[in-house]
Amino acid sequence: MKTWILAGTLGVCALLANAQSLPDSQTVVIPGGRLQTIELPAHKHFMSAERFAPFRGGYELSNGQVLYLRNAGNIGALMYARIDDQDEHRIIATSSNSFVALDRQLAMRIDLRDDGSVGGEVLMQMPADKLASGDIVPAHVQSMALASR
Repeated sequence: MKTWILAGTLGVCALLANAQSLPDSQTVVIPGGRLQTIELPAHKHFMSAERFAPFRGGYELSNGQVLYLRNAGNIGALMYARIDDQDEHRIIATSSNSFVALDRQLAMRIDLRDDGSVGGEVLMQMPADKLASGDIVPAHVQSMALASR
């Protein structure tokens, strides 16, 4: 009996260890229920232009950059996001306050609070970079908090 329990326990531990072995460049682990990866949802969350309207505008990020959100269209909102003067990305809603770029370069959660303040975060895919020392920083996902609106 003890042998069966020990074998079962070791089997479960092996499965759990295997499930955690994702490549670092594909996953960002952030505790506390925050955004973790830039993934397209299996089903997008429909958001009308009217429901997207409160999100339009600029948001200062914790690193000093600014996230801009805009839309085009009146019925089903065609939504776009960009950071500073970078290229614009077409985004879709993944929930009532979360969005992801179709090219998987950005993901954001924007918490519009009743007192007018804003919270949330932005994930941005960063390309690999070569440092002056010759070291290479691999492609990774950078997380930035929303500082203000």
